[in-house]
Amino acid sequence: MSYMEYGKKQKEVREYRTNAFTLLGVAHFNYNSVIRGRQVLERLLLERQEKRMEKVEELLQEINKMSNDSVMIANFTEQLVKNNPKLASSLEFMLGVELQEKARREEDASKV
Repeated sequence: MSYMEYGKKQKEVREYRTNAFTLLGVAHFNYNSVIRGRQVLERLLLERQEKRMEKVEELLQEINKMSNDSVMIANFTEQLVKNNPKLASSLEFMLGVELQEKARREEDASKV
């Protein structure tokens, strides 16, 4: 191998190494961008969930206030059915499911 060929091979090796390090840097940047994007999305979803739970807690506090007044409950349900029958139907279904699940869990717990 002549000196010229040796120099040419060394130059090719340097170029390959430079390209490899460049690609490694791009891959590292892309990976970090994906991770950062996922973290931002997870944070946004968590914030939304926390806001929903705050609203649920507020609703539960209001419902608990009227839980001892059967007339107020009757008025509330009447207005709910009258003004938003779809929501009333959804609540009926979801409450039924949750009550069945609670009964099943209690039954399973009593078997243990």
